[in-house]
Amino acid sequence: NLLHFLAPNSRLPTDVTFQVTSSSSTTPVSVPAHKCFLATASSVFDEMFFESDNSSGQGMVIEVKNMEEGVFKMFLNYIYGKELVLEELSDVPSTFGMFQLMEQYDIVEFKEQILARIKSQTVERDNFVTIVNLVGQCKEHSEVKDVLQSMVSSYLQGTMGMSMSKLTMFMAEHGGMDGQTMVLVLEMVSKIGGEEGGSKEVEMQTPPASPQSRKEIVMEFLEFSNFPGDKLEEMVDMFTDDGDR
Repeated sequence: NLLHFLAPNSRLPTDVTFQVTSSSSTTPVSVPAHKCFLATASSVFDEMFFESDNSSGQGMVIEVKNMEEGVFKMFLNYIYGKELVLEELSDVPSTFGMFQLMEQYDIVEFKEQILARIKSQTVERDNFVTIVNLVGQCKEHSEVKDVLQSMVSSYLQGTMGMSMSKLTMFMAEHGGMDGQTMVLVLEMVSKIGGEEGGSKEVEMQTPPASPQSRKEIVMEFLEFSNFPGDKLEEMVDMFTDDGDR
């Protein structure tokens, strides 16, 4: 256990500082650490600190964005020898943050358990927008993105079924979406029912909307979210192309 080296009165000076900024704050929090311990735990850190041409000497600073301070410190404490208690990751954003750190720094021991914990959590009205925004932070073709999209799609199916006519009510009840979030939702709505292995419990209750009706619905949503006017027509065409339905 190396945690005592992180104590303020430690005689071993730190030589790297993480500037951690959460999605809800623009003010970073400084978290000091030791290159040698980080490099021992992660080949990514090892290359960054000791093999890369971009490595520097004392006082190296690394920016960590869209990360809660508590989650990052839990990750750091795990590297220094403290047991990682997954139950302390109380919601989807904190669990997602830990998975992203484990994946970014190639620490594989807990990745599957963390992914399973994300799957076990529930999308609800109060966290829907937050989880959709997490999808937007994922790398393409990542495991966690597939998991989150599946969770959101299941929630959308259960909330509004397969009927486009229910979308207006749904969006009105889930306020606070910006344009990017709206686009992500529409992308997932467009996939409902079209993915293999999707839920078969929800059946179509109304006939499919006509192409013109779909265009009017999508246009209404984008205008509601203050989507840039010069991009409206392009985005409407993207989500109402008959070839994608």
